[in-house]
Amino acid sequence: MELDMIKNIMDAAIESHSENGAAAVITKDGKEVYSCAAGYADVEGGVPFSEDTICRAFSCSKVITATAAMQLLERGKLDTSWELGWFIPEFSEAYYIRDGKKLESPKIRIRDLLNMTSGIPYPGDSHEGIEGMNDLWGELDKSINDGKSLTTAEFAAKAGKTALMFPAGAEWMYGSSADIMGAVIEKLTGMRYGDYLRENIFAPLGMEDTAFYVPADKRDRLAVLYENAAQPPKKPDWVNLCIYDYDKPPAFESGGAGIFTTARDLSRLGAELSCGGKGVISRSAVRFMQQNGLTPEQKRTFDWDSCKGFGYANFVRTLEDPNAAGLFATKGSFGWDGWTGTFLLNDPTEKISVTLFVQRTGAGTTPLARGIVNAAYAALGQ
Repeated sequence: MELDMIKNIMDAAIESHSENGAAAVITKDGKEVYSCAAGYADVEGGVPFSEDTICRAFSCSKVITATAAMQLLERGKLDTSWELGWFIPEFSEAYYIRDGKKLESPKIRIRDLLNMTSGIPYPGDSHEGIEGMNDLWGELDKSINDGKSLTTAEFAAKAGKTALMFPAGAEWMYGSSADIMGAVIEKLTGMRYGDYLRENIFAPLGMEDTAFYVPADKRDRLAVLYENAAQPPKKPDWVNLCIYDYDKPPAFESGGAGIFTTARDLSRLGAELSCGGKGVISRSAVRFMQQNGLTPEQKRTFDWDSCKGFGYANFVRTLEDPNAAGLFATKGSFGWDGWTGTFLLNDPTEKISVTLFVQRTGAGTTPLARGIVNAAYAALGQ
């Protein structure tokens, strides 16, 4: 099987209107071995999607934040057992609500952030005590639109005064932990989070199109975000998690969802995580990223369809059962996806990484992403 099968799979997804546009980049042994794109970044404007189309990474941002955290761990500047309240004092008296009563939580540890067991939620409406976090995200959105945005640190401090969803460490729950980690990294380094990422990850890897904003001279490469792939496609008239199409560095730099990047740029991080060679992160830190960090009890709530066959730690899922996941990748492969259909998988055993980008709301791990992973492994395994 040849790598060109990936283009056939992508073309079929575009022709069937499963996706409007897509780009994939495959690396092996630290080098790009294949890339392709199909469809449109702007359907109405007839602008083709490409490997250098700038996209909203959304939760693929968490892989970048994970890499930054691993750097600080390996440099002795961070420890997973440290209390979050040491860096953000507002979390020192963490609490949760049950049956209308305010109850004290165990101390939140850095490992709770990394493993999404902190109890710090995303906004929603299905959990007792969520009102405070809903209000905070609403406050953040209003501050952005009023031109007086909360900063990363200010957001984290206010989050520390809201209720957790459960006692820290009790279970896994996807939430705002990576955004709080961005604030921790600012405290540890004395740098704005975006500046730290640029100096320690983006610049060394040559990720020149990756930032928390898209400057004016690159706006023509920013993909349109669509709600669907039907004809005609529909653009959302709402914004998720306060991620606007910023044209200058925002005050709130979301470590969980705020990165803009390209498939080619993110593949450079994938090549580093799967193979190394640029000195951005040690192999020991990568091995740490590959390990499941959830206890059986915590894993009970780690039940998304896209996480079947995986464990979780350090803001990434870690492959434990390839059959359950339906992927040809090897055990220990790790990565994550984004709400807009961005996807990254890193395999340090085979030294393969797979990056797949689309720009469709609510997409996550798409059938296209799984198909491209399996086609890439079938071709490279010959």
